[in-house]
Amino acid sequence: MLPEAFGSRGAVMHKILLVTVFFSTAALAASNSIPPAPTTPFHETVFGTSIDDPYRWMEDPAKNAELVAWIKAASASSVAQLNALPLRPKFAATLDQAMRAGVRYSDVQSAGALIFFREQKPADRVPKLMVREAGRDRVLFDPEAGQTGVSAIGNYAVSPNGKIVAVHVSQGGAEVGAMHFIDVATGKEQGSALGPIWGEMPVTWLTATQIAYTRTTEDPKADPTQGMRAAVMPAGAAGQGQFILGPGVTPGPVIAPVEFPIVAKSPVSDLVVGMGVGARADARIFVATEKDVAAAKPVWRTIAEYDDRVSNPATLGNGLYLISTKNAPNGEVLRYEIGTNAVGKAQTVLPGGDLVLSDMIAARDGVYVQAQRDGIAHLIFLPGGRGPAREVKLPIDGDLSDLSTNLDGKSVTFGLNGWFTSTAFYRVTGGVVQPVGLASDSWDGARGMTSARDEAISADGTHVPMVVQLPSGGKGSGLPTILEGYGSYGINNIAPWYNPPALAWIAHGGAFAFCGTRGGNERGRGWHEDGREINKPKAHADFIACAEALEAKGYTSPAMLIATGTSAGGTLAPPSVLKRPDLFAALISRVAMVNASQLGAAENGANQFAEFGNPATKEGFDALRAQDAFLMIDDAKDIPDTLVTVGLNDKRVSPWMGAKFAAKAAAKFGDHRTILIRADDEAGHGIGSARDRLVAEWADTLAFAWDRTHRQ
Repeated sequence: MLPEAFGSRGAVMHKILLVTVFFSTAALAASNSIPPAPTTPFHETVFGTSIDDPYRWMEDPAKNAELVAWIKAASASSVAQLNALPLRPKFAATLDQAMRAGVRYSDVQSAGALIFFREQKPADRVPKLMVREAGRDRVLFDPEAGQTGVSAIGNYAVSPNGKIVAVHVSQGGAEVGAMHFIDVATGKEQGSALGPIWGEMPVTWLTATQIAYTRTTEDPKADPTQGMRAAVMPAGAAGQGQFILGPGVTPGPVIAPVEFPIVAKSPVSDLVVGMGVGARADARIFVATEKDVAAAKPVWRTIAEYDDRVSNPATLGNGLYLISTKNAPNGEVLRYEIGTNAVGKAQTVLPGGDLVLSDMIAARDGVYVQAQRDGIAHLIFLPGGRGPAREVKLPIDGDLSDLSTNLDGKSVTFGLNGWFTSTAFYRVTGGVVQPVGLASDSWDGARGMTSARDEAISADGTHVPMVVQLPSGGKGSGLPTILEGYGSYGINNIAPWYNPPALAWIAHGGAFAFCGTRGGNERGRGWHEDGREINKPKAHADFIACAEALEAKGYTSPAMLIATGTSAGGTLAPPSVLKRPDLFAALISRVAMVNASQLGAAENGANQFAEFGNPATKEGFDALRAQDAFLMIDDAKDIPDTLVTVGLNDKRVSPWMGAKFAAKAAAKFGDHRTILIRADDEAGHGIGSARDRLVAEWADTLAFAWDRTHRQ
């Protein structure tokens, strides 16, 4: 989002002292921490809270060149130390083996006799888009062909007749990119590229030639997550198209700049769903007809607002299906009959139960509902979209992903993976599962590794689920252990995840643990709400409890335990470590949100208010302050050795967040703790990173973690 001007918050008084202290890169702390960062004295009082922030200058876009210069200097110093760690070459070799273990498949879609998929072979830096026809595979689109930097596919969508594929490509991990229209028969680009478009937002094909898509702002200096608008146009045509949903678009629903307007259509319905979504569990839902949307004259009918607590729409014929958690904390499926002139009353077609519902899709034979219990995926089939419900038998106990309706509407494809088994794809028709013939190769080095489901008891008596991945031979004693936490957006942190970096760590004799704190979706909507916004300290207590349980049960010890949090996990792991530094040997903060109270000044910041708190209100600011690791440093008694990673092209978490945290931690604790920062100028949030860059990053990270657990 656009950087918030100082003094724009209600009830906030700012006082800026215009004195700047510059730094010398030659001045290193005795512990080999990063060089000191420049400081500019800054003081403000926010809702009665006094804040001194000499690193506030890092947030100023006008100071970005100075920020990047310091980050690069600090990163160079850090990388030199990381590269000198004794086991780094071995970790790099193991990671290279694990990440290049055969072929990896993802994002499978079918159109009649054609099967489309992304494929990454051992020699590929990033996945290519492939098409399989009559049993033969060919490259349809190579994102790196003719490129000098790192280019990657963000998404793709196939036209209803299977003749054109819209492929999203971005550079340097930035995620914002352009859509290219590729002729399936020839592999040649058709018409004009379309953009800018966020990498998670594929186009929607309304007809064989007409598309709907969501466009980000044209201003390269603006927050790309604000002010998006949805438009319709012929595929490959020049221009922006005609806007049909978004801020300022009339007639139609009022959409705030912070909302993402999405338009979606299923091949088994003439209904088009419009959505207002963001970094939150719920969505606003609107519906119109394909005919009206294609003519850029939609008559949107509002079905649900955020307070209705619905998500994951699916359509089948004249039926609109939504997952609702308003009256069923684990979710129930509601069906609305969409008539020409009226919307029918919601009917419950799948009542709530002990399964936590998470996604849904429709085919001609019915509706398929994805669910989980204790992280293990289940698939429920509602024949004809009404039931009676029956469970689909899945090939393995694992995690389900990439639900997609085949373009002929006859079946649904999905991926399934385990902790030590890479993703294989399946087709389900009439509730019966068959393999597609695209099974990713798993690393032989993971053979014999095991996973154990366990739990911790939090400070208030809450039982917290936990999974521990262990080396061959099962549970050891006092193992070097990495503890991962997330606890945000209702995302499940204990679902099986085939993760080569974790496998490389385990192969060296370590353990990798996942703590399912409140704030996630491990135990349904109540579990999410109990760790969200002002309740985030409960999640901190859960993470601490997982650390204590790992140590009490003999998996590890404080001298052998590493805490890590990625992205929104920055509101969980770093604050937990600062509250109990005695439990951990080190902290690894990866592209993390560690200065939550300053979300108002960050790109993608306002989009996060619903989940973490709005800094313009006292209640919201208090919630953010309670999960702000940067502010917590002031009162912290200690911090273990720390590695902070940032992507200089990150559009999800502003690089200055990690920079501020590292600089402040080094200034306070650098005399006796090692504080490092690692930056990558060809990466963003980690999505779209090239494999060689990932190997280098994780080799540094795991070598650092291992070194911290073996210091006497």
